[in-house]
This record gives sequence, structure tokens and C-alpha cells, in this order.
Amino acid sequence: MILFLNPYFSQKPWAGKELEKIYNCEPGTGEAWVISGFKDKSSVVANGQYKGKTLHWLWANKPELFGNMIDKEFPLLIKLISAGEKLSVQVHPNDDYAIKKHNQLGKSECWYFLPGNTAKTAAVGVKVKNAIELREVVEKNILENFLIQQPVEDNSLVVVDPGTVHAMNDGTLVLEIQESSDITYRLYDYNREPKRELHLDDACNVVDYNNDKNRLVDFNKQKTFSNNYFRITRHQIKNAKKFEINGFSAFYVLDGKGMYNKYFFKKGDIFVATADTKTMNITGNVDILEIVPIPNTKDRFAQKKPVALITGALNQDGYYLTKLLLEKEYAVYAQYFKREKYDEGMLKEFESNPDFHPIKFDLADAINIADALTKIKPDEIYHFAGQMQVGKSFDKPELAVTINVLSTVRLLEGIKGGGIRTKLFNFETPYLFKGDVYPQNEKTPIHPGSPYAIAKHFGLELSKSYRDNFGMYVVNGICYNHESAVKNNFFVAKKICAAANRIASGADEMLELGNLNAVREFGHAEDYARAMWLTMQQDKGDDYIIATGEAYTIRDLTTRVFAKKGIQITWIGENLQEIGMDAKTKKVLVCVNPELIRPNDAEVLVGDASYFNSKIKFNFERNIDDLIDELLEATK
Repeated sequence: MILFLNPYFSQKPWAGKELEKIYNCEPGTGEAWVISGFKDKSSVVANGQYKGKTLHWLWANKPELFGNMIDKEFPLLIKLISAGEKLSVQVHPNDDYAIKKHNQLGKSECWYFLPGNTAKTAAVGVKVKNAIELREVVEKNILENFLIQQPVEDNSLVVVDPGTVHAMNDGTLVLEIQESSDITYRLYDYNREPKRELHLDDACNVVDYNNDKNRLVDFNKQKTFSNNYFRITRHQIKNAKKFEINGFSAFYVLDGKGMYNKYFFKKGDIFVATADTKTMNITGNVDILEIVPIPNTKDRFAQKKPVALITGALNQDGYYLTKLLLEKEYAVYAQYFKREKYDEGMLKEFESNPDFHPIKFDLADAINIADALTKIKPDEIYHFAGQMQVGKSFDKPELAVTINVLSTVRLLEGIKGGGIRTKLFNFETPYLFKGDVYPQNEKTPIHPGSPYAIAKHFGLELSKSYRDNFGMYVVNGICYNHESAVKNNFFVAKKICAAANRIASGADEMLELGNLNAVREFGHAEDYARAMWLTMQQDKGDDYIIATGEAYTIRDLTTRVFAKKGIQITWIGENLQEIGMDAKTKKVLVCVNPELIRPNDAEVLVGDASYFNSKIKFNFERNIDDLIDELLEATK
């Protein structure tokens, strides 16, 4: 398949006039991003079945067209640049520095000088010995006097490696070919207005001093150049030439006319031959550049920290997942909505870790989400945000539906529309099930009985739809009840443990509970965090029941907790009149409060995690007694 592309045009204060001669673009256009997968600056397909789609969208949604390369973003950025004035003096970092500072890869680029270029030189290198001298000449405003000017002519290629100080001069017309990275440090901007930010500290750290290597390739004599990131070959075709397409290749027509099948192209055209092309026979008399990305290795990507975004991070799952991911050397972005809640929360424990980034934005705002995803570029999203209390969802059903449904659809749309290859873990609830059939597995009929569960069911089906229709990596993790010392006291296990501690210490009080017959699991949140992470390390997304498979009535749990405090509970009565007495003192310690009984509450929620365990080989490391001991200690 051949994809002809319409560029993204960028206005620049230093723009020349050459692009106006090539394209129907506005005066002041300095750059035509002819092959770009950047979200907001993407080139657009001009022909065929994908006409109107951005390259950014195709890369995310049709990776097979590009040989299923492992890069998260489109690996090339190719621009036509026309400069009427001198461009700012810049330098790019190498991988090591960029990863350490920004958790991104560095940038290598080169400039192919085109007919129409009137600049006779390009600034490539700087005549200073060290960072002290570089600072001095920048601060004295005399850096221009120390730039190394490389003579250039048509079909010269200037290679700009990381660490090379560089700048284009007025009259420059080039095809700029680079890694798709946006990390650039600006040293000098010729006092242009409005003033733009300089990055002197970083620039001084990455400049390759005392390096006078030849950075010029003459494509009038030498027909190819390659580095670790791309290969550029000039083909001067007379009559016909056969091309082998491995992955994909980009082509820029320097001069003449050619044809492939029904596709005709001429000087100035740019197109991509996708992976399904395999071979391509170009006929005609045409001078053409072929640019082929060299696939990044997993070893190179392994240097980068994977990036995770956790929504609704101010809860026990956010806490334990943050802890786990930081231990696994992720960069973790923990989303929250209210600053005061964050200041009161447990995540402040991680603030000294440079890989931990609290981030405030509103999941009710689609623009907030899109901006956050563009900035963070997460590899994995763990979606916990929502109204999580079943009982309270009856009091505010509209809030439960709005938060739980809209946050999910906006995240899904943000991933889809943003064109980023991101995995999503959607946290789901066992309250999807009625509880009359048990244990529940992935095929158990869904019968939600509360506004909370109904909203979660919507999110479940929505996530499946995006996975099936758009090929997104989405996991629906139906996580059965799990607790920990950091969970809020109003959840039942911690509530019972706190009351048992007070009663055992002599407090004159009674523990009020709801449905004593409700059967629930009581796993540990730290185990669940590990399970959630493992679901995101598979070949593709799926739906999983994550459960211990061991469940207890609230009555049994209460008995076990009080027994650990040396109090034996005897149960008397039935239904609303049932009470729990101290077997020795006959004092009533537990009673049923009808207001705590949820309408249409599920009786038995116990999961069958056979499918999950068969695929992922997961074992829980803590049992109910470990959990009770921890909760008793935490609530003393």
C-alpha cells in the first residue's frame, strides 16, 4: 500500500519563502512536517482507504502496516525547512542523558540540502573546550563567532549527532530527517522577540566538546548513509527499479517523475510504502530519496523506565500499586483531584522518590485527560478512579453513574484519539454478580444490583467494545474483596478489627453490622496489586476474575477477629434480632443495624479464578489470618 501524505504546516518567525512555492501554504510557513506521527502535528493520508486519517492514528491502530515495530510512537520525523533568517543554536542529548533526565530517548538528525538552498554553510560544531568557555561565550552574546561553519551544496547531507551544537543559516532549504523525539536544548536565539526559553545548563552537560569529526556526506558521490536509527539512500532511476520493503519505507521525490502501479508522483511528493507492499517496482526517470527506519532494539527501550498512570490513586490500590511499580523501576504518575485529599493521603510517603509524580487533573474533563496522556505518554494505565462505595451509590446514584462511566469512556477515548499504544487496566467489581450462583467465573451471568454495580457493568462492556473494535490492550480485572491496613475504617474488615480492639481494651460499646449472612472474600491488597500488574504483562488484554476463592460470612469474620483478642462470641437470634454475646460475660457486643443492610445485596461473592491462574500462574501470599493480624495491629 502506498500512502501519500499531506504535511502539517508550522508558522515560524524565521520562515523563508520556498515552501510557498512547493505547497499551497500560508506566508510565514517555515516547516512542512511531511512525515510526522506527532499527535497535534501529524501528516494526513491523502489517498486510498485511509484518506483523511492521520499518520498518528494509523501508527496506533494499524501497526501491521509498519511491520509491527515496537516503538510506542512513530519512529521518524521528516520536515521540509525553509529559513529566511538564522535558526536558534541548539544541541540534542544522547540516550543516556535523555533517559535519566526525561525518561525519553535522545535525538539524532541530519539535513539533506535541496535544490533551492542558497545558504553556503551550516553551523555544525562549536570551537570551545569545555562548559566554562561555552557559558562565557553565550553570556557575552558572542556564541555565533565560535560556531563551526560547514560548507554545503545541493545534495549534501549534514549529520547532527547528539551533543553536536548546530544551527541552520538564512537561505537554508533542507529535508530534515530525525528520530521522532522532541528533546532539544536551545543555547542561543539571536535575541529574537518574543524571547524563547534557553536551556544552558542542560546544553552544557551534553555538548560533545573538542570533536572536529567530519559531519558531511556528499550524496553526489556517496549514495547512502545510515546510523543506528535510519538509513537514507539516493536512487537516480532510469526507466525502472525494484525495491524490497521490509517494515516500511518513506520516499521523497527530489526531481523528475515516476510511477508505481496506478500511483504517479513528481518532484516534491512524499509517500510511504507500507509493510504489505513487500516489493515495489518504480518506473520513470526520477531522483528519489528512500528513508528507512532501523527498528529500535528492546535493549535500547529497556534503558527507559516504563511509565504508568494510576487514576484515583488516593486509595489502598493506588498505594500498593505505586509501591510495587516504583520497586519495579517505573515512572509512576499518581492522579488525584483534590489537593487537600492528597495532602492527607498515604502517597506522600513516596515523594522523595524521583520516579514518583503526583499529578492533579479532572477525569470529568476530556481535555484534561487528553493533555495528561499527551504529556505522560503512559505505557500502562491503572484505572481506579470512581465512586467506590456500594451503599452510598443508592444515596447518590447519578454521581455513581457519572463518575464511574464517564471517567472510563473518557480514558478510552483519550487513548484511542491520542493514538498512543497504551495498555489500560479497568478495575471491576464482583458486585456485577447477583451472588445466587457461585463461585463466579468469567462466564457467570451478570446481574448488577446497585447503581455502583450498574455503572461498573457499563464500563466493563465499554472496555470490551474498545478492545474488540479498535484492537486496544484493555484488561477488565474483576477484583474480589481485598483489604489492608491502609484501607478506610468504614470498610467492614477494618471496622470489625477496630471495634474488637476498643472492646477488648474495656470500651463500653457495641459493634453494629449489616447483613451477617453475606459471604465475602478477604484477600490482601498487596497481593491484588501484584495480580493487576501481571495482567498487563501478557500478549494481549483480556477479562479476568481475580480472587482467592476463599470466602467467609461477616459473622464468621467477626468471630475470628474477636477470638484473636481472647473474646469468644456466641451468636443468638436470627435476622435483624441476631446478636453476638461475649460467651463469658454474656454482654452483647454485636448487633444488626437495619440501616447498614444494602438493598438487593448479593449473598455470596466468591470467585473462581481458574482462568486467571491458568494463564498467569498466580499465587496469593497472604491468608485471612495474616490480614486480620495486620488490621488489628493497625487499629490499636
